[in-house]
Amino acid sequence: MKEYPLEFNGIKIDPIIFTQGFVPGCNMKLCHGQCCNWGVYMDKPFKEVIMKFENEIKEVMDEHQTKDTSKWFETELEQDEDFPSGWAVGTELYVTPQGVSQCVFKDKRGFCSIQVAADKNHMHKWAIKPKYCIMYPLTIIDNVLTYDDDHATKLDYCGIHKKENFSQTVFEAMTEEITFVLGADGYAYLNDYYKKQYKHKKNFS
Repeated sequence: MKEYPLEFNGIKIDPIIFTQGFVPGCNMKLCHGQCCNWGVYMDKPFKEVIMKFENEIKEVMDEHQTKDTSKWFETELEQDEDFPSGWAVGTELYVTPQGVSQCVFKDKRGFCSIQVAADKNHMHKWAIKPKYCIMYPLTIIDNVLTYDDDHATKLDYCGIHKKENFSQTVFEAMTEEITFVLGADGYAYLNDYYKKQYKHKKNFS
C-alpha cells in the first residue's frame, strides 16, 4: 500500500499535487468547460440540495438543456465510501445540437447552470454545486486528495498531456479549491509544506 507523508483531518495528501503542472487558470474561451462533459458523481443526499433550487436552475438553462428534472440524475446509485453517505448519484448527460454529449447542467457557453443560478440568486458560487465539480483537477480517491489524472487524459487544454500549456503546479492553481476542501488551516498547513519542500523546484510532472 502506498504511503503518504502528509495528512490533514483524516485526509491523506498525494504529493503529486505539488509537482503536477497546470494551466494559468480556467479559460472557458479555450476549453469550453470540457471537464464537464462527462457529468459528475455527488453524495446521494446532495441531490436534494440541488433540487431545492430546481426553479432557479431552470431559469438560467439555455434552450437546449432539459428542464425535465426526471432526466437530471442517474437512477442507479453507486456504492462509494469516499462519499459521506457511502452512496453516490451521477448527473445525466444530454447531446447538444453539435453532437457533443455533456452534463445536463452544462449550457451552450460551457457554464454550469447550477453555479450560474447560485450567483444570480446572490449565493456563494459553490453553494449548491457538487463537491467534485468544484475540486477538479483535484479529486479524492480512497480518502486521498490527489490529481485526477484519469479524467485529465481526455482534456485538450489543461489535460495531463498538455505540458506546453502549464505555467504552475496544481497546488498553486487550486488555492480556493483546496481551502474549500480542507479549510483555511488545511491550506495553510499544505502551503507551508509546499514552500519548504517544492516551491524552489521548477520542473512539472
